[in-house]
Amino acid sequence: MKTYITLLRGINVSGKNIIKMDELKQLCIDLGLHNVQTYIQSGNIVYQTSEQDPSILSKRINNTILTHLGLDIPVLTLESEQFKKIINENPFTTEEELAQLYVTFIEGTPHLEGLNTLIDKKADTELLHITASAIFLVANIGYGKTKVNNTLIENKLKVTATTRNYKTCLKLISLASTI
Repeated sequence: MKTYITLLRGINVSGKNIIKMDELKQLCIDLGLHNVQTYIQSGNIVYQTSEQDPSILSKRINNTILTHLGLDIPVLTLESEQFKKIINENPFTTEEELAQLYVTFIEGTPHLEGLNTLIDKKADTELLHITASAIFLVANIGYGKTKVNNTLIENKLKVTATTRNYKTCLKLISLASTI
């Protein structure tokens, strides 16, 4: 069996798209996923399955949430080793940078013409690094104030995206390594 990390976008934010983690965990167990663990309320799931295709897992989880909870939630699934590889591509290493680091995972082929908009929108003090599968942002003005947010990334790059802070990413890697 492979270990996967699934990220849901836009749940439990400002009272919208409410999904309790116990309920989400049970839905995943009902799908036949094994050793299911959730982490914090933003929709992070770590589990094992014999399924080899992450996109099939994303569709199954999306369909289950839609069927049982009536919510059409974007779902992004990565093999745990791929997730770890993305995090290891992070070029920011100082304690101060890591404390303000946000990783936006992207699914789909980004439209490259949108990259300049991201670069133009970042604050002078913010640091930005873009790869084919993720965008790393040191939001030292605070993620709530940055203009390089998940919505801008999705709109300009024409991809599905979801953002997690660095600390959450490390915890998901840790959880994946223990199941």
